[in-house]
Amino acid sequence: MSPEKRALSSFDATVRLRSVAAATLLLGLLTGTAWPATPKPETEPRAFSIYPLGNRPGTSYDAQIRGVKLQDAQALWFETDGIQARIDHAQRDPESDPNAATPPDLVNVHVTIASAAKPGSYLFRVVTKQGLSNAISMRVTNERTIAEPENLTAESGHAPRLEAFPVVVNGRIAKKGEVDYYRFDARPGETLSFEAFSGFSAFDPSITILESSGSWFDPHRLNRISFNDEPLYFPDFSTDAKLVHRFERGGSYLVSVAAFDGRGASNDVYQLRISAGPGTPPSLRTLPKPGWQEHTFTRRVSADWLKQLRARGDLAQPADDLETFHAVEDSVKPSPAMKIPGIVEGVISRPGETQRITFHIRDAQDLVLEVETADATVPMFNPVLRVLDGAGREMVTNVYTQLNNCGGYMMKTIQPKTAVSLGATGDYSLEIHDVTAGAAGTNFAYRVLIRPQIPHIGKVEVEQERINLAPGGAKQISVAIEREENYSGLVALTVEGLPPGVHAVAGSEAEEDKPPLMNGGKVERYFPKKQKSVLLLMAAPDAPVSSVPQMARIVVRPISGGKVAQVVDTELVPLMVVANSENAPPTAPAAGSKP
Repeated sequence: MSPEKRALSSFDATVRLRSVAAATLLLGLLTGTAWPATPKPETEPRAFSIYPLGNRPGTSYDAQIRGVKLQDAQALWFETDGIQARIDHAQRDPESDPNAATPPDLVNVHVTIASAAKPGSYLFRVVTKQGLSNAISMRVTNERTIAEPENLTAESGHAPRLEAFPVVVNGRIAKKGEVDYYRFDARPGETLSFEAFSGFSAFDPSITILESSGSWFDPHRLNRISFNDEPLYFPDFSTDAKLVHRFERGGSYLVSVAAFDGRGASNDVYQLRISAGPGTPPSLRTLPKPGWQEHTFTRRVSADWLKQLRARGDLAQPADDLETFHAVEDSVKPSPAMKIPGIVEGVISRPGETQRITFHIRDAQDLVLEVETADATVPMFNPVLRVLDGAGREMVTNVYTQLNNCGGYMMKTIQPKTAVSLGATGDYSLEIHDVTAGAAGTNFAYRVLIRPQIPHIGKVEVEQERINLAPGGAKQISVAIEREENYSGLVALTVEGLPPGVHAVAGSEAEEDKPPLMNGGKVERYFPKKQKSVLLLMAAPDAPVSSVPQMARIVVRPISGGKVAQVVDTELVPLMVVANSENAPPTAPAAGSKP
């Protein structure tokens, strides 16, 4: 295309875009179309971050919490012992936008970490007159901990020097595009580990190592020699950065911390840890989650797994002992046999390897295949299961397929659990291989359980993470229950540990009008049926106002054969009865960790 035509085409495109924008504006004015509304103000206390992010056991220091609806903060509430905190002052952020729907607040606190506190993350909440905030975390470290200098600039030439590793630096990326530089020395052949821990859910830190090796144009140019955003980006993996580097040449280097996407804000706090040696390898597995986990490759399929499942539903079935078998390479004949129920173990150690084992069933049988990746897991190791009949026809696989209705292409995902109905007596074989022909290793270990279907209650989740309830008011608790393997029994929900004047009743809410999933594939084979129940917490008009949070317990029990079975799940939700804002009496700020 000639330059003239290219310029004309660009001009034409610009005119068309402006015409579309004008037409859209006119249509909105004529039809009363609503434009994006102002963000809704927060109605409950909410904490975002704490800075500094943490310190060593046995230390006492000042910190600042940022959030909204925190001006009347009274105390910090830790769910575990070992940390004390005192509220010194709470105020509106002087640099906040006065026109903001919910301006941010600042809470100055004094934190004391007990000498016996163990390293790790500690959840806490802010207690206010309006109720309890969400939970955020602070860190306790074993290493010497310092704060970034107050006069820290983005100029690498003025970077503070870090010495005597290990060391932990508390820092903050306060503005867009900000980069924090730190200088350090390394010996020839020395290996150092660098880690950046985020203190805010929306902040994704990155680490860069630089040296002043210059270039043809600039002899003082900083050149990047290593970089890490996170060891591996994958859903439910940690986004904290970790970098291990061996320095071939000794000398002075820089390490920088920045937001991966170039953003920066007052809540973007971090801890930078530098230590000698390679350190602990990063965990390339999903972050641990509380509660019952069934649809994940990393849950443990233990020898008493069937007993656990029956305790969650079908108690009438007898308990079976699980025997362990080992699959062999597909080329080995004859293939070993296993009995059902049973566990198959193996390792895909060579690229392109397929392992096989056979089993026999009598009469029609409803089975479940569950696969566990004991070491490497998705997305590195992606185990594919195939069940074949005696003629070599595929009966089922753990690859879930559905049609993308927008692009018209098939989407396939590997699932950790698969249900299948085998309708004929006969011999079958199970094949296991990686989804690729090139990935393998001694850590590609798997465990596959083949068992009869056991109807039971699966994962239970409570939508609300806290309840702030006014006298005479009501709040709902939404409980999502997964019914596994066609569990059709009753489920009993009770609420225990409520404060005086508060009681729970069954509730109902309008159902969402969800259209059926088009071209969803065999959803019933890979996913449970989900059910949502509603409980209402109601406070009497004279219910006493809470001085401390109280843990309400949502207890779940299956009903089997008309009898209430044992508790299969208990979800904890902190609860406070708070005074109505219009008639709340003034109270003095409280202090302490567990108010």
